Amino acid sequence: MTISPQSFFDNAVMGILGVDSQGIVQYINSHAGNMLYPELAPGKALKLFDPFLAGQVSICLKKRRSFHTFYVVIRGNTLAVTVTLTEDGSCADGVVCFIQDLAVVEKAAWKLPNIREMKLQFQTLVDHSYYGIYILDGSGIVLKVNDVAAGLIGMEKEQMVGMDIRFLADDGIVDQALTPTILKSKKPLTRPLYVVKRNKYIMASGMPILDDEGNILFVVVIEHDMTIVKELRTQLERAREVAETIKSELSDRNLLEMRDSKIIADSPAMTQVLTVLLKLAKMDASNILITGESGTGKGFLSKFIHKNGTRKTKPFISVNCAALPDMLLEAELFGYEKGAFTGASDTGKAGLFELANQGTIFLDEIGDLPFSVQAKLLKCLDDGELRRLGGTKAIKVDCIVIAATNHNLEELVQRKKFRQDLYFRLNIFPVHVPPLRERREDILQISQFYLKKYNKHYKQKKQFSEKCIEQLQTYDFPGNVRELKNIIKNAVVIKEKNVLTKILPSNTIRSSPRGRTASRPVKPLHSAGLNEELMAFERKKLEQALNKHDSTRGLSEYLRISQSTVVRKLKKHGLSVD
Repeated sequence: MTISPQSFFDNAVMGILGVDSQGIVQYINSHAGNMLYPELAPGKALKLFDPFLAGQVSICLKKRRSFHTFYVVIRGNTLAVTVTLTEDGSCADGVVCFIQDLAVVEKAAWKLPNIREMKLQFQTLVDHSYYGIYILDGSGIVLKVNDVAAGLIGMEKEQMVGMDIRFLADDGIVDQALTPTILKSKKPLTRPLYVVKRNKYIMASGMPILDDEGNILFVVVIEHDMTIVKELRTQLERAREVAETIKSELSDRNLLEMRDSKIIADSPAMTQVLTVLLKLAKMDASNILITGESGTGKGFLSKFIHKNGTRKTKPFISVNCAALPDMLLEAELFGYEKGAFTGASDTGKAGLFELANQGTIFLDEIGDLPFSVQAKLLKCLDDGELRRLGGTKAIKVDCIVIAATNHNLEELVQRKKFRQDLYFRLNIFPVHVPPLRERREDILQISQFYLKKYNKHYKQKKQFSEKCIEQLQTYDFPGNVRELKNIIKNAVVIKEKNVLTKILPSNTIRSSPRGRTASRPVKPLHSAGLNEELMAFERKKLEQALNKHDSTRGLSEYLRISQSTVVRKLKKHGLSVD
């Protein structure tokens, strides 16, 4: 019994489709009809039923491409189509298409042990990836997609298999599709995509997989949610902020902030002071008591605390407690109501504590605060409120309180000149500023700073000689930084030569490196007149007093003369407490 070729084709386990060079179907078996289109029959044009399939067949005919395989999705089924040319002499007169359902082929292939294991590994990788993964064919049809990718755009993966990826952009799910550009350029591409319906961005990277002839077999796309990246970036920024905070406490950041504040602190003693003050400033600490000799820069340090604190944008109010009479000082501190005393403003006046609300108030020369005012200050600090002179209404105030003095407050407490309870209230955070003679490492730096400042201000070009630097570093500076600043200012203005060799006053007693004092000035051969000697003696006493006190009240008590007399004599000799 002879079996005809037609019988072989009709009963083959795969679909067989014969098409001539004009794209007209010449033969189709039942399997091909079931997988393609039931209405497709010999004599009909293939492109009327499937333009893509007809186009691939036409390409194979034109390029004489035989045994070429491509994939097509029809009614949700992915079909593998292998094209073989049929030739009449030297010219191809048609093609035979061998068609297989990819799902059936895969099902059979997965039964092989090695293939089954590879499938399991591949499926595990795709399904358990933190990234969204697409696998598309050479025409942009989705072959595989995992749950992550589908979830990123709010769809189910069952909906997406067999779908043309262009649909996502056409239907407004995303703003653009990545794969069409890859299919056109045949090059990898990475770009952000905006998911319109979910109002989020995803980062997509696509890679084309090419065959030996350079044609695209697949496109693999990997996506990740940029929201996660933003969250990680936010967490990283927070971690950096914490690290910077720790660094500011434990590293050289403190010193940088100190230098930014124009405070020179090369000596360990002063560095420790500034470190403590910086910590107090950042912790919004109040009731800080700064002690130290006159001229050490206590007022400047109070501004340093304010500038580096949490209230740096709020008011900074400074008041010299020794500069005003008792009654006027109380009115200045706490304010007064209309008619509180003779000469009071008709509208009343807010006190300095009110003006410093939410900011910082600096009480300089707190040791000279009149005893009568101390009780009211204590109550204000305890209650966080005050009453103006002549007023009955309590006014809430919240400000950082910094006090400073060159007196020994404990001694004043013992002498009943300063309230013990107020001392304890002000002395919660005590900070002692060392005198300049105890931090000689800073002398040269401070000197250079003020030399540069006054050179610029007075348009000079003065320089220190080595001898001058030696003199400065061995001098004790009883007036501390204030004295050093005034000496340099005087030298820049008065000295004629640009190279400064001797700028210390001739009547100063300087400490030599070995602890000896410098020789006294040579006495003149002829005595000056009595008036000249009295004037010189008076000036000397005033200069000595200025080295110990920086207020007219302090000078008045030290010299045992009235405050108005002190002001007059300072003016006569061209001196000041500044």
